Amino acid sequence: ILRGRAAAVFFHEVLGHRIEGHRQKDDDEGKTFTDKVGQPILPRFISVIDDPTAANEGDVVLNGHYTHDDEGVVAARTVIVDRGVLADFLTSRSPIEATPRSNGHGRRQVGNAVVARQGNLMVRAHTTVPYPRLRQMLVAELRRQGKPFGFIVDDITGGFTFTGRVTPNAFAVQTVGIQRVWADGRPDELMRGADLIGTPLTTFNQVIAASDRVSVFNGSCGAESGWVPVSAVAPDLLIREIEV
Repeated sequence: ILRGRAAAVFFHEVLGHRIEGHRQKDDDEGKTFTDKVGQPILPRFISVIDDPTAANEGDVVLNGHYTHDDEGVVAARTVIVDRGVLADFLTSRSPIEATPRSNGHGRRQVGNAVVARQGNLMVRAHTTVPYPRLRQMLVAELRRQGKPFGFIVDDITGGFTFTGRVTPNAFAVQTVGIQRVWADGRPDELMRGADLIGTPLTTFNQVIAASDRVSVFNGSCGAESGWVPVSAVAPDLLIREIEV
């Protein structure tokens, strides 16, 4: 299980950077999702939106809120994944084949050139269960697979993702607070630390359930156009398998 903040950072790193527009036309990029518009990349109960127009999630102020991007384009709510199907990319004024017009995501730190960047990345689950039930599902999945233990990741401090053509298109995220959950019912065991690694398409196919509560990550993201404020929102997610 990735708890809400962990799931939010996970999606920011693993999906968010790969749907930024400039990566779809750069021949040095791996273009993981470039040819997958209209195809399923996540389970049907998951949608993903980037909405810089949202100032709050509940009572939490969102870092990634803005009204106009750094090219003067009005910020727009953009549906990236619609019930599991890839629908769109984040774009600046630099057009791409799939989305020839800016949707208000051209961003930069002062002194850098603008590229398409995330604002408020939001993972929405259309079917949910209470968190205690999600934990029960984790234990049931362990027993079904014949595994002695699984993990609950409370938070992720950050990470990185390789998107280039000449590097492995993989991700690595660093956990903060990870517990081993035993299938035989013994008490949870706090671990010293672990990294979650893998490749995007394989991992997204392993998401099997979501809780009915969401959490917010507020931070800054560094990429080609420098550091910009961002937010990510997600529910707790049960993942069938991931490399640890």
